[in-house]
Amino acid sequence: MQINFLDVPVVGNKTVNIAKAAILCNYTLPEILQLKFDWWDKYHEGTIKEWVVTNAVSQLRDYIKSAEVTQMVKEKGLEMRAHLVIIVGSRHIFLWNMDKEGNLAEEPCLVATGAWK
Repeated sequence: MQINFLDVPVVGNKTVNIAKAAILCNYTLPEILQLKFDWWDKYHEGTIKEWVVTNAVSQLRDYIKSAEVTQMVKEKGLEMRAHLVIIVGSRHIFLWNMDKEGNLAEEPCLVATGAWK
């Protein structure tokens, strides 16, 4: 999720994306999930959580339940593990698990925060 498309409130700063990044680095997982997309984002609407649940989940579910993947898991005796990895602005990475039946875990896990050098 690109930071310039997220509705992070910034007051009086000409370098908006840098200010957004500084603010975002202190956000907790619940705050990130409730972030809304700015009005000019053509591809996302609502909050991050709403977008994931209504869009990204179905794509992953369709993939893991596809005939090709199902057959490969069965034939090779594999264990199915599926995860949505979502990077928010370069500050937060969270992982949302999906079971082999295509059910999304209730909440994601925050696996990394902050800037990387």
